[in-house]
Amino acid sequence: MIEVVFGLMLYLNGTLLEHTYKDSLSLCLKSKRIAIKEVNPESVVFKCEKVKAKTEIYMGSKKILKIIKE
Repeated sequence: MIEVVFGLMLYLNGTLLEHTYKDSLSLCLKSKRIAIKEVNPESVVFKCEKVKAKTEIYMGSKKILKIIKE
């Protein structure tokens, strides 16, 4: 399914490495704060973004399969 969702994005040197679906902006920002505490924030950048993405529900949870750029 293609829809607009919130995602926690992990960038390394400007390249998107990972993305994780989040139900809302507040949950995304909470996860971002936790991730920054766990990882060296100088080498990676975490961003909460509203993106158009192809998603699926797998084993009861929604996943982002692919970010669609327009």
